[in-house]
This record gives sequence, C-alpha cells and structure tokens, in this order.
Amino acid sequence: MNSERPDLAEETADGPRWTRTVCCLCFEVYGRVSDQRRWRAGPLPIPLPDGRQADRAIRATYFNERAADALYGLAGTDSAPTRWHSVDADAWTLPGSLLGLELLQFSRYTSALSADQAASERTDRCRYLAVIHLSLPPGSPIDALAAAVRLDPLDPAGADRRAHYAGLFGPGFEIAAAVRRAFSVVMLTWAEPPALPADAPREWAAADAWLWAAASATPFVQVCPDVADPHLLDGLIFLSSSWRALALRDGVSFFGLKPEEDRSGRGFFDWAECYMRSLYTDAVLLGALERNALDDFANRLARIGNRFEKSVEFRSLVNEVTEFRNVFWWEDVTRHGPANEILRQLHNAHHTPQLFARVVDDLEAFRQQVEAQALEASLSLQMAEERRARFFEHSASIAAIAFALPVLIFAALAVPIRGVTANGRDVPAWLVVALGLGSVVLGAGVGALANWWLLRARREVRRSNL
Repeated sequence: MNSERPDLAEETADGPRWTRTVCCLCFEVYGRVSDQRRWRAGPLPIPLPDGRQADRAIRATYFNERAADALYGLAGTDSAPTRWHSVDADAWTLPGSLLGLELLQFSRYTSALSADQAASERTDRCRYLAVIHLSLPPGSPIDALAAAVRLDPLDPAGADRRAHYAGLFGPGFEIAAAVRRAFSVVMLTWAEPPALPADAPREWAAADAWLWAAASATPFVQVCPDVADPHLLDGLIFLSSSWRALALRDGVSFFGLKPEEDRSGRGFFDWAECYMRSLYTDAVLLGALERNALDDFANRLARIGNRFEKSVEFRSLVNEVTEFRNVFWWEDVTRHGPANEILRQLHNAHHTPQLFARVVDDLEAFRQQVEAQALEASLSLQMAEERRARFFEHSASIAAIAFALPVLIFAALAVPIRGVTANGRDVPAWLVVALGLGSVVLGAGVGALANWWLLRARREVRRSNL
C-alpha cells in the first residue's frame, strides 16, 4: 500500500500505535456528473496486494447479480452508468488525506424523491450516495472521525464541512438538507496493543471499546454507553481471529485483534483494508439504498392521505414496492463472505425490517379496504337491481289487476251478447259509462289490495330469512 499515507506511519506523536486509520464517509448529495475528464464510470478501483484492482468486474463476482446491478449498474450498459469515481484530491484541505471519491446514483424508486423539496424540484440534478475515502490522522483517529462525520447545517463547523465536502464533487453539488451526519465505515489496526480509550468503561475489553468508539464516531467523553445494556454489542460481527467488526446505527467499524507486523504490502491487513473499502463498504451502500427507499415509501404513503381519491398514485406505489421487494429486499446478497452478516446487522440497527413490514402491512390494509369497497359496491348494485325488478313486478301486477277488469267489461259491452246488447235491447250509453267508471274504481281498489298483499308477503319472506 501507499507508504506516504499518514495512517500507515509506524510512529506517531504518541508513540507506536495505529498502523491503519482508514475510513469511508457516506452521505446523500444532489447534483449531476458533468466533468467526464474528472469522473470515470464504475466504482473506485481499490489496488489489491496481488497487483489487480477491485473494479466492477472483480466486485461483481462477490455479489449476487441483483445486488451487483444495484451497486454498479446493469452489466454492459456503460453508456448510462449509475456509479462514478474520481481520484482528484487537490481540493482536500482538512486533516488526514483523501484517497478517492465515489458517487452512486439512487435507484429509480427514490431518484425523484427527497425530504428536501427544494432540491427535488430541480429536474437538472440527480440524487446520489456520496462516498469519501479518507485516511484519518493516526495520532487521534476517533477525534478526527467525530469531526469528519458532523454535517449539521446549524453548526458553523458542520456548515463549513458540508460546503467543503460538496465542493469536492464539483460545481452544483449540494448535501441534502436532511443530512445531519455522515455514515462512517472505519478500520483501525495497530503495531502495539492500544490501551482503553479515555473515559471508556473499565468493564470492557480494549477491542470492544475501540470498536464502539469507531462505529459510533463518538469519543467516550461525549457519550459513554451503559455497559449493563444487554444489547449494546449485538451488532458484533466475528470475522476471524485477526479482526472483528461492529455495526451500529451511525457506522461500522473494523478492528485488528493482533498487531500488524507484516508491512510487506501483501500481509493479511493489506487484504483486509481492500475488503473493507470495496466489498464491505458496498454492502453498507446497499443497506443505505434500502433504508432510503423504505423511508421514501413511508413518506409517500403518509402524503397520499385519501387512498380512494388518489388510487392511481397508490397503485403506482404498490407496483414500486413490489419491484423493490423482488430486487432489493434480500438479506443474502452473496454466497460467501461477511457481507450478508454486515447487511443483516445494519438492518437490525436501523429497524429496516420493521419499517418494511409496516409499509407492506399498510398496502395490504388498503388492498383489503379496496376489496371491501368493491364488495359493498357490488352488493349495492345487486340490491338496486332487485329493487328495480320488484318495482317492475309491482307495476305489472297492479296494471294487470287495475286495467284487466275494465278492459273485460268494455270488451263485453262492445261485443253483441244475446239478451244484453242484441235483439234491439241495447244497453243505454249512460249505463255503459257508469259501468266503465265503476270497473275502473273497482280495478284500482283490487290493484291496491293486491299490492298490499304482495308487500306483506315479501316482508314475511324477508323476516323468515333473517
């Protein structure tokens, strides 16, 4: 590895201690890659001890295809890359040394969304996960890390650091307003066993204390955890007898458990650093993509409000969540190696399974509401059809009774009948009119009685069914 890096110096002002203090800072930015001379497609190629480089081709062999496509873009689509890298370190002016920059474009599920509405309305900018590969000053790596991750825009130091970080990626780039701190991935190895960090709980082993301080990016003098908490170190990842990792809410740390004696450039920790800066950081980025997508889904669900009035938008969200589940929501992203465990511990630290379950449950509840509404509408339509049929039956029955009798009487009067209207003994006109009117009245009364009888019969039938 590069012997000029200060994090690889064997001697520090405090005596021989740290041999590697390298980290990757991850946070969300807006902008657009335009300087093709500075930016190259693909992830940052990390030099491997055997002379190769951990580029897309090598990294993709580690991950499953679906995970590799999310991290590096679809294979064979160099014309539309989703990840870029740069090694331009001229603009770096903060403590430590800059080792490289990366930009990973958000998936299409979240690329057009943002908690920062002003930024999301800018159609000329994209949404990225930015990664700064950085070596920390070996004299006080935790203090330098604690400062490096602070990006609170309300704090003057944080605001200055935000502006400096955004400037590293070029004109037009801006850190999202919702970002208050960067997520960190840190590796510490040593030449002589380090003592406990200052103000660390005495009950802890030195390795656990340094793992916690590096993963939280917080000195113990600022926050000292309660060692009685049984879940405090649930995120421990046992990699081998040589190193160990810890995943917390704000970061992942890797810590060497034995002194780094082989400085030939081909030793174990040379490989370990390459794994940490490439494959394991990629697993962290995958977890960040999942977490941000789920947060955006939840925010969109909350903004929809009346789902029946915005059914089109809701159906679109259902389709996106379904596709997200098929592509992203897998805890097994590789057939071998610790990346699965790293991703699983990040899920636990960020409660992403619970958030995903909540989103899916909300969608399922809406589906049940839609089905219930459709069933209710179907029953209402059926009842309306039955009412129309009953009305037709009533009308037909009344018409048949009310008009059949007058028609029969008038028909009888109009037809010559022996002894009634024949042989010169015709019925007088006034009698015909009187008989007609009487038959109409009689028919109406009989029809009303028939209607009453039909309604009463149907009520009896309905009552018996209940």
